[in-house]
Amino acid sequence: PILPKEVVMLKTLPSKGTFTKDTIPKGLLKKHNTRKGTWGVISVKTGKLRYEILEPKEAVHVLDAENNGIIEPSMLHQVAPLTDDIEFVVQFWRIPDTGAVVEER
Repeated sequence: PILPKEVVMLKTLPSKGTFTKDTIPKGLLKKHNTRKGTWGVISVKTGKLRYEILEPKEAVHVLDAENNGIIEPSMLHQVAPLTDDIEFVVQFWRIPDTGAVVEER
């Protein structure tokens, strides 16, 4: 998938620093999704990360500093560290005027 050109950034997680092998939230390690209309970009700084897309067609990608992962809205996915030195962030993007963003789950 390709991030649409018209998207605007909502936020980056974590807000400071990066997720590491020891700080990845448990929710990212099991199947989850973004809200309708919200895209994500997984940006690896160091190491390697497994990014598994679970629908509509299963696919597995190995992400590193040269290969980002694009998260399509509402698609189930999960990640797993492949190296001990993993450091990454997740940026969330939204197409303007596509409705309110509800962050609470």
